[in-house]
Amino acid sequence: MRCNRKKISTLIGSVMTISALLASGSALATENGASSDLDWHVLDGVTVNSTASLCSNSTVKVCNGGILNTLYAKNNFMPYWLNLALVNAIMPQLQALADSNTLPGMKQRLKELKKLEALPDERGFDLLLTDTYLVYVDYVHQLMLDPRPLYNSQPVKLTPLTLKMAQSYFPLTVQKIHSLIPSSLFVPTMDVINRLLNLPANPLDSSNVHFDEIVPFGDTILYGGKVATVLWNLGYLTQPQYQQITAQATITNTGVMNQAIKAFQGDYGLKMDGIIGPDVVSQLIRPYSSLARITALNLQRERFSQLQGNGPQIIVNIPDFKMTLYDNKKPVFESKIIDGMPKRPTNLFQSYINTVVINPYWYVPETIKVKNIIPAAKANPNFLKNSRIDVINSWTDRSVVPPESIDWATVDPQTFTHEFRQDTGPENALGRVAFLMPDSFSVYLHDEAQSEYPLFKHYHRDFSSGCMRVQKPRQLATMILSYQNMPNLPSVDDMINTNKHREIGLNMRVNLDVAYLTAWVTPSGQLEMRHDIYGYDNPRAQPIQNQFISIPNYRTKQRIKLALNDQTS
Repeated sequence: MRCNRKKISTLIGSVMTISALLASGSALATENGASSDLDWHVLDGVTVNSTASLCSNSTVKVCNGGILNTLYAKNNFMPYWLNLALVNAIMPQLQALADSNTLPGMKQRLKELKKLEALPDERGFDLLLTDTYLVYVDYVHQLMLDPRPLYNSQPVKLTPLTLKMAQSYFPLTVQKIHSLIPSSLFVPTMDVINRLLNLPANPLDSSNVHFDEIVPFGDTILYGGKVATVLWNLGYLTQPQYQQITAQATITNTGVMNQAIKAFQGDYGLKMDGIIGPDVVSQLIRPYSSLARITALNLQRERFSQLQGNGPQIIVNIPDFKMTLYDNKKPVFESKIIDGMPKRPTNLFQSYINTVVINPYWYVPETIKVKNIIPAAKANPNFLKNSRIDVINSWTDRSVVPPESIDWATVDPQTFTHEFRQDTGPENALGRVAFLMPDSFSVYLHDEAQSEYPLFKHYHRDFSSGCMRVQKPRQLATMILSYQNMPNLPSVDDMINTNKHREIGLNMRVNLDVAYLTAWVTPSGQLEMRHDIYGYDNPRAQPIQNQFISIPNYRTKQRIKLALNDQTS
């Protein structure tokens, strides 16, 4: 804001004079002579069209007219945004919100703010920015109640703020504004988004560029100059390297070019073999504006995978097929994971590990019981025996029912009243170690059956029925148990070797966040992208089932009402 003390005095006097003329009666005046109504004429200089999209029920040019009256009256009709540090704290966050395309009208509102800021009389800018700040507060609180719009491509719907909630974000301070920032890496992420939006159009336009063949090491690269331009624009080639490569008559997949392709593959979650195949091409041809939007969208998603406190915390990122254990907000252990296939996605939620199970039984969840176990038992009389699966009477009565006593030919999977439990052992579906946590989906972290270990060699590992299989379960169990102050507890390997089922309740729970991030920026400023395996980044014809994306928080008992309990394992 460009205000000096003389201008402030004129500004305040103008507000008070015009407001007093507009006020209906002296009863509306405050004790110090200021009107209790704002001068809305200060918004006449610019047509404010954004309000219709942001809050369609508003009858004035702003979304929070009544609250603004109260806030400015309490502030003696002084401007709120005279301190440039406050403006610099809020504007990038509003820009990030606009770039995410999750709140219709925000892009238009930013344009209107910039027009008002350029006027000599900045009262309109101050008033509209305060309203926009309240809109942003409302947006963040709506996401805390219902984060699904970040995954189902539906706009966030605002609800009228209460005066009490609005007042909790005043008086304005940089700290309060920063409390709304979605990520600890907000600044480098916005730098990347702004750089992407300022790039010229991607020369590899999919409408007129077609890669018909795979390009292995040493081969000529079709559209080589355009591929080099994309790699340069995205930071994988220096300018001298780019100039040297594009000066060549023929560009081949060798040398610096091949190294750049490998680095690109690594940052996009692809196999780093230097081969230009369909996966690489599909990423190279993405419009930069699309990369910016996806990055901004995921920036808002990072609100649900924040590092909290100084204790141990696990963050699982489904599209990255990886889990990371943090201690004191620093990574201390990571492991590859296998997560749910697209037709049986892994739920997104926040919980905590409270039990480590050694040599677990597997209590077959309903979805797998109906769709897998019963059809297999009906088709093969020896399936249950060979798989070491018992039929039990019910979850409350776990007495074993002889499978030969059941007429499998007449069994209807939808009405079968008995349950299934797999015995412990190396081929147990949960492997040798499981990590249990409160949730409504029967979803947890666990080991893998020994015969399935080769699945971890794949780069895309969406193979499970919803649970998260860990490549290094013994090491993870050892790390978690090291926090428990149980000096007499045998080692994880020794407990596994007894082949006995054992459940260990944790004294120190380990927080766990199951997140879905397809784009993020590293501390060094490098953009990382991952394949959108569940299709949450773009609109889709078939609606996403709510239970997968509601992110219930079992640590705080909030948002559980949004979770439906008819899911998988």
